[in-house]
Amino acid sequence: MQMRYTLIVSIVIGSVVSAQPAWTQSQGGRFANASPLSMKQAIAIALEKHPAIASSTHAFRAGEARTEQARAPYYPQVGASAIETSGALRANAFLRPSGSLIQPNQTDFTAGLTVSQLIYDFGQTTHKVEANRFAAQALNEDVLTQKANVILNVQRTYYEGLKRRRLVQIAEETVREREVIKRQVESLYRQQLKAKLDLDLVQVELSNAGVDLIRTRNDLKASYAALNTAMGVTGSTEYMLEDPSVTITETRPLENLLATAIEKRPEVLAIQERARSAEQRIKAADSQNFPTIQAVGSAGDTEHLSGRPNLREGEWWGAGLVVSVPLFTGFLIQNQVQEANEQYQEAMSAVQSVEQGVRLEVTNAFLGVQTLREQIKAITELVRQTKEALQLAQQRYRLGLNSIVEVTQGEVAVTNAETKLAEAQYDDKAAEAMLAYAVGESTQSF
Repeated sequence: MQMRYTLIVSIVIGSVVSAQPAWTQSQGGRFANASPLSMKQAIAIALEKHPAIASSTHAFRAGEARTEQARAPYYPQVGASAIETSGALRANAFLRPSGSLIQPNQTDFTAGLTVSQLIYDFGQTTHKVEANRFAAQALNEDVLTQKANVILNVQRTYYEGLKRRRLVQIAEETVREREVIKRQVESLYRQQLKAKLDLDLVQVELSNAGVDLIRTRNDLKASYAALNTAMGVTGSTEYMLEDPSVTITETRPLENLLATAIEKRPEVLAIQERARSAEQRIKAADSQNFPTIQAVGSAGDTEHLSGRPNLREGEWWGAGLVVSVPLFTGFLIQNQVQEANEQYQEAMSAVQSVEQGVRLEVTNAFLGVQTLREQIKAITELVRQTKEALQLAQQRYRLGLNSIVEVTQGEVAVTNAETKLAEAQYDDKAAEAMLAYAVGESTQSF
C-alpha cells in the first residue's frame, strides 16, 4: 500500500513538471502586441479626444459670444454710407434715401458716418448681459459635467477590462489545473488504479473550463473595444492595463457626501446658474417698459452731380438726443415678462428636481460601495474555505476515500469563489469611481 501511494505522488509531481513549460510559453506571448495604458493615460486621452467634451466646449464658447453680443449697446454704434440719388430723392441726416418736396430733379452724391450711443435704458442692457453671463456659466458647468461623465465611463470600462483580464487568468489557471488532474487520473487509469468513469468526468470538467476560457477571452477583447469608445478613439484592440491597488479605503459619512454633492456637483451648479439667468431675463423684460435714451449724430459730404449748380453743397454734420418711450406694444412686453416669469419658475422646479436626483445618486452609490465591501469580506472567507475543502478532497482522493466527483466539485467551487472575488474587487473600484462622480469630485485630479 505504501508503494502505491508513493507511485501516485510521483505521478502527480511528474504531471505538474511536464505541464509547466507549455504555460510559461503562453504567458510570454500574451502581451506581445499589447499597448501599455495606465488609467491616467486613458483619462487624459479621453479628455482630449472625446467628441462629447468638444461639443459642450463649443456650446460654452457660443454662450460666451452671446454675452459679448449683449454688451454691444455699451459701445458706440458706428456706420458708414455712400449714397447716390437721382430725381427728387435726397439723403436725410441718417444717410438714408428719403423723399422731399417737389423740386427740380437733380443727381447728388452723399457720403458720411453715423454714430449712436446708448446713454441710459433703466438696466435693460445690464440685465441682458447678466442673463447671458449666467447662461454661459451654466454651459461651462455642462462642460464639467461632460468631463465627469467621460472620466466615469473610462474608469468603469478600465476596471471592467481589468476584471475581464483577471477572469481570463482564473480561467487559464483552471484549465491548467484540470489538465494536470486529467494527466494524473489518466496515468492512474492506465495502471488500473482508477476507473474509466473518473477519467471521463475529469475530461468533461476540462472541456467546460476550455469553453469558459474562450468566453472570457472574447469578453476581454470586447472590454478593450468598450474602452476605446469611452476614450473617444479608434485604438488598439488589446491593452496592457495597469492594475491598481484593490485595497479597501474608508468611506465618509453619507450626510457629508450629500452636502458635498449639492455644493460641487456640476449639474446642480448648472441648473442654479440657469435659474439666475432666468431671473435676470425677468428684469430685462420688465425694464422694456421704461424709456431708452440715445445720443445720435451724423456727418458727411454732399456733392451735386447734376441739376441746379447754385444749390449749396459740401460738408455737413448733425447731432441730437433720442428718447424712446414704449406707449403701447400690443401687449408684447407684458407677455415677454410673463414668459420670463414662467421660465424662472420652471428653472427653480428643475433645481429641486436635479438636487433630489443627485441625492438619490449619492445614496445609491454610497450603499453600493458599502454592499460590495461586505461582499468582499464574505467572498474572501469563501475563497479560503473552498481552497481548504479542495485540498481535503484531493488528499482523500489520493487515499482512495472518495471519488473524483468530490475533487471536480471542489475545483468548481474554488473557481466560482475566485471569480466572485475578482468581480467584487473590481466592481468595488468602479463603485468608488461612481461615488466620486455622484459627489462631484471625479474631475479634481484631472
